[in-house]
Amino acid sequence: MTDPAADTTPIAWRAVTYLTPIAAADGQIVGQVREVLGSDAEDVFHGIRVGLAAEPRDVMLGSEHVTTMTAAKVETDLASAAFGALPTYADEATYHLASVGWLRKHLGWSKDSGKDEEPG
Repeated sequence: MTDPAADTTPIAWRAVTYLTPIAAADGQIVGQVREVLGSDAEDVFHGIRVGLAAEPRDVMLGSEHVTTMTAAKVETDLASAAFGALPTYADEATYHLASVGWLRKHLGWSKDSGKDEEPG
């Protein structure tokens, strides 16, 4: 059986899991995935909510900065120091998009009901 932590096979944005390490351009691990942000209906990846390792806050990493996603880690084009300058993630500005889980988008969708569960 293959060790997922050693797997370098690219995966789709929907396959990225909670707590997957986030690597800066220099390879340094700067945080972990807290949430994948996107439109399930349109199959559009918007970014990642990142829990920073160096600070007690989450930030929004836009999809334009993600270079590779594998089961082992998410790689970015940002320097380690640049993560501190990313905008703090604001949960109240997010929206509920998918019936299979929580995916979020920052523009143009209906406001989330605030519930963690979907009917059915």
